[in-house]
This record gives sequence, C-alpha cells and structure tokens, in this order.
Amino acid sequence: MSSTVNGRRISSQQSDSSQQSDVSEWSSIERGIYTYSIVFVSLLSIIVVLNRFLHAHPRIGSILPEAGLAVLVGVLAGSLINFAKVTLPEEYQSDFVADGLTTFPSHVFFAFLLPPIIFNSGYHLKRALFFRHITPISLYACIGTAISAVTVAFLLQAVVVLGWSGEFNPSFAELLTFGALISATDPVSTLAVFQQKQVDPKLFYLVFGESVINDAVGIVFFEAISKLVGEHDTIGQVMAVSEAVIGEFIIIFFGSLALGIFSGAASAIMFKVVDMTTDSETLELSLYLLVVGYFPYFMAELLGMSGIVTILFTGIAAKRYTVLNLSQKTASDAESIFKVAAYLAETSIFLYLGLAVAGIYMEGKFLYQFILWTVVACLVGRALNVYPITLVYNLSIKLMEKKHESREISPAVLPAPPNEFELSMRSEQRFSGCEAGNANNDVNEHAKQSFTENECVFNVPTNTAHMLWFAGLRGAVAYACANNFPDANGNRESFILITMSIVLVTVFLLGSRTEYALDALEIEVRVDEKKYLLQYPQNGPRSCIHKFESYVKNLIKKTEGSCATIFRNDTSETLCTDNDYACA
Repeated sequence: MSSTVNGRRISSQQSDSSQQSDVSEWSSIERGIYTYSIVFVSLLSIIVVLNRFLHAHPRIGSILPEAGLAVLVGVLAGSLINFAKVTLPEEYQSDFVADGLTTFPSHVFFAFLLPPIIFNSGYHLKRALFFRHITPISLYACIGTAISAVTVAFLLQAVVVLGWSGEFNPSFAELLTFGALISATDPVSTLAVFQQKQVDPKLFYLVFGESVINDAVGIVFFEAISKLVGEHDTIGQVMAVSEAVIGEFIIIFFGSLALGIFSGAASAIMFKVVDMTTDSETLELSLYLLVVGYFPYFMAELLGMSGIVTILFTGIAAKRYTVLNLSQKTASDAESIFKVAAYLAETSIFLYLGLAVAGIYMEGKFLYQFILWTVVACLVGRALNVYPITLVYNLSIKLMEKKHESREISPAVLPAPPNEFELSMRSEQRFSGCEAGNANNDVNEHAKQSFTENECVFNVPTNTAHMLWFAGLRGAVAYACANNFPDANGNRESFILITMSIVLVTVFLLGSRTEYALDALEIEVRVDEKKYLLQYPQNGPRSCIHKFESYVKNLIKKTEGSCATIFRNDTSETLCTDNDYACA
C-alpha cells in the first residue's frame, strides 16, 4: 500500500516537473518571438527612415536603390547577429532569434508576403497604357520568359559538361528549374528611376507590364518544372515528359487567370447587390479586403491552381469593376492599404535577403566559378528574350503596314467619325486605350492616318530594346522561389546562394546605373503621360479584350438596369455605346 502511494507521489512529481518544463520551454519560445518581432520591426523602421533620406537626395537615390539599401541594412544586421551568436556567452545567446532572422521562411513568403506584392501590381496597373502595348508585353513575358529559362539551362548544362563548374554538378532538371526562377524579373529599382525621370510611357509600361506578367509565368513554370527534379533529371528524361509539363503549365496558367477574372467580376456583382455604404464604411472596407485580398489566392491553391496568377488578375479585375461599386472613402482607403502592404512585404523580402547573405557567407559557402558563369548565362538569356522578339514584332508591324498601304481605301469602309454627343462626352472623360481623337477629324483625315495610328500599333525602337535588356533585374520572386527549390538531390542551399548572388549583382550593378543608361541610350524623359495618351486616335476595329470587357460589363449590368447606372459611383466611364472606347 505504501509503495503504491509512493509510486503515485513520484508519478505526480514527474508530471508536475514535466508541466513546469513545458511552461519554461514555451516561455523561452515566447520571449524569442517577441525579441524576433522587435528586432525585425526595428530594422524595417530604420529602412523606412533611410528611404526618406534617399527621396530627399535624388542623386544618392539614383546610385543606391531602395532595394539595395534594404539589403545593406540586412547584411549589417545579419553580421552583427551572427557575430553575437558566436562570441556571447551561451546563457545570453538565443539561437531561435538568430536562426529565425537569418533564415528565409519560404512558406511565409508564398502565403503572406508575395500575394500583396502581386495583387498591388495588378491593382495599380494603368489599364489604358498596359493594354495599348499588350502584344509586345505578352510576347516578352510569356515566350521570352520560356526562351530565357531554356537558354540559361542549356548554357549552364554546357558549363557542367565541360567541367567549368568546379565541384558543383547539378542535373539538367535542376538547371531548368533554376532557369525558370531566375527568369522572373523584378525591376523595382529601375522603375523607381523611371517614375522619377518621367520616362517615355511606352518604355515604362513595357518594363512594368512585362515584369508583372513575367512573375506569374515564371512562378507557374518553376512549379511545373520543379516536380521533375529527382525523377527526370537528364535532358532525355525531361524531353520525354515535356509535353505533359507544357500541358500542365497551360492548364494551370489559364485556369488561374480565369479564376482571377471571375473573382474580380463576382466581387463587383456582390458589392452591387449588397450595398454596404448605408451601414458602415468600415464593414465595407473589411469585406472588400477579405474578398479580393486573400480569398482568391487560397481558393486557387486549394483547387491546385496558381494563387499568384489568380491574385494578379483578381487585382486587375477588381480595380476595373469592383472599385466603382464602393464608396469613395473605401476605395481610397483600400488603395492606400494595398500600397502599404506591398511596400512592407517587398522591403521585408530584401531585408531577409540581406540577413541571409551574412549567414551564408559567414558559413564559408562559395561557388564563385559557377556564379560567374550564371551571370553570363542570365545576361545572354535576357538578350535572347528581348532582341529576337523585338525584331520579329517590328517586322510584323512593317508587313501589316505595307499590306495596309497597298489596300485600296474606300470611303464606304472607313469608320464613321464620332458624332457631337460622343465628342462632348469624351472631352469630359479620362481617356482609355487609344480613344483620344481630334474633334475636327473628318472622313478624309481618317483616310490619311497611317496604319499604326489607326490600329494603335507601336514598334519597339532599338534604344527601348536595349533598356528592356538592361532592366532585367532579379529580385524578391526569384529569391523566394530559390528558397522553395526542390532538395531531392541536396542542392537547395547551393541554388539559394547562386540566386542570392544574381539578385545582388543585378540590383547593385544594374539598378544603380539606370540613370546613366537612360542618358547613354538617349531615352526620352519628362514625358507628359496625358499627352502621350492623346497622341494617337483609335479608329480601327475593337480588340478581343474590348469585346470581352464589354461582355463582362453586360453580365454585371443585368443586376440593375441600364448601362449608365451599371456602377454606383462611375463618374468617368458611363457611356457604353458600341463605338465608344472610354468604356471598353
């Protein structure tokens, strides 16, 4: 009896000791979380203050981009953290905090940091300028990205076969996966200089538009190819399943695109039917952020689609359709929230990159030989992305122009000039696409316009092509994909180091020389964007995009009456006649 009681006492004491140990362990983790948060938020705050200094001194800002500043702060902080971890007594060290700050959590990036960046890109896309150049943008972002990825993979495979890669010998599947992720451009530093200098809008939106679509294409391509690593490593094995990979890519990309547009249009209908402005703008804003901010992303991931592509096109569709059903205050507040979230997310990624740089280089992991060849491969891949496509695109325009000139123009087939009512409405509205025209145009003036003026087609000049090649910086997306690199062959850490090096080279070497490149290439600056929009009238047939948008609008219009009242707060796009491009 006594032994039983003693046994129960011992068991109770062990249980109490175990509980106390669990509580102590959790307290330690909790302190680590708080310390981690304080350090990270403090670093972000320092970067924001220093960015203000860069804005106040544009000359310094043109040499040191904001992304580069965030990386430098991260490198300095990471070095101090690693130094403290090594030199301080054991009782003062906190491995949890040190490892957390210097190790990039890829799952956090893909679930929380990447969606705000991609959504904001689509949300603040200036539709008129984007769709004016949609053809070259799509060619560079889709076909060009594939060309770049394949070029990088084959060049690096040649380096490996020739024995020029040192001791690092990755498989072809790994190189193709790396080619996909490193082809995702992030010209944030270049675009900041473009905005400051007010460069030619054509150049700005070719670079910006390509980077937006290119990120989505690159991520989907990366996810499709990465599944081959470890199972189909050789060139022959990859080629054998290439059709299946391409088919999967097409299904995922266009399925995600359709889901994103549907999500944006559905939210527009919901806010049209459910008028929340009469109750509380706070509730309206909360619902809007939830519906368009994260719901489409998680829905796409649940369905096996690409959340990145979905959230990008949700942002485009939401800005086009849903915003006009919101109160002015909600629309303004939401726009500010999206900008702030994207800015903090992108700054956090570059800060993480800097913190990780210090950790990796202090561990003595170097692949200088392979990194050097990778830089060369990326530059060549970017060139094969830009120049051949530019040549083919410009030649196609010349052929169409010759065909247009050889065609006999008959007044019967000329588009009718806008009537007085349409002209008066257009003068009060903001211009979209290429609808701007001269109020005094008559049929003869329509006939005199060139093919490019009538069809709103623009060639890509040589200096613009050079700048497109120069603007192929790598950044947040490439680095995040590298941290999610398949580790079937144990090469993830090596590819993270290589990607990190490419990002640093492009951000500091190319990003800091953007202003000099603009001067050397004689790129036009101080261009008035509004005047640029008024430059050419669009008198040709409506594009598929215009027809599709009109169809979507008609679907939404059925919820409440006439086209003029389709959107509750539409003050700029209410005229929806067949020949009016302001609504298209």
